[in-house]
Amino acid sequence: RRSLMTPLTADPASRARESAFRMLARREHSRVELRSKLSARGFAEELIETLLESLQDERAQSDQRFAESLLSSRLRAGYGPLRIRMELKEKGVDSELVDQALASAETEWDRVLTMVYDRKFGCSPIKSFKEWARRAQHLQRRGFGADAIKRVMGSWGSAALDAQSEDHPEPGAST
Repeated sequence: RRSLMTPLTADPASRARESAFRMLARREHSRVELRSKLSARGFAEELIETLLESLQDERAQSDQRFAESLLSSRLRAGYGPLRIRMELKEKGVDSELVDQALASAETEWDRVLTMVYDRKFGCSPIKSFKEWARRAQHLQRRGFGADAIKRVMGSWGSAALDAQSEDHPEPGAST
C-alpha cells in the first residue's frame, strides 16, 4: 500500500521512516522485527540500520517497551513465564531485557497458573493418571514450569488420594 503522505518519488529514507512509523503506530515492535519487516519491503540494510538507530534515539522504538507490552498482553491471556521468555527471545529481545521485564512484572505466577487451571478445568476431580498428565501438559504448553504445576495441581499421587477421598468419604465423616 502506498501512503498518501509520501509521494512515490520520495527518497527511500523518507519512505522507510514512514513505513516504520506506520508499523509502530499499530503496536510496539522489537528492533529485530522492524529490521525484518523493513528488509522484506526492499529497503537497503544500511538505510535500515541508520533508521533503527534514529528511532531508538528518538525513543520511538524501544525493545524494553516492546518486552513490557508483550509481557502484559501474554499475562492477560494466561501464559506463563517460560512461554513469555521464549517468545521474547524469538522476537530478538536481549536476554538481559527479558530478565528485567519478567522481574519487574511483580507477578504471582502460581496465582496466574491457578486462574488458568480453574478457567480450563473448573473443579472437576482428576480420576486417572492420563487425565492428570493431560492437564499438566496443557499448563506446560502455556509456559508454566513443572514445579509450579505440581504446587497448584499436586503430584499424581496426591491428586489420586484427593479423588479417592471424594469418591469414598471416611466412615463417620459428615457430608
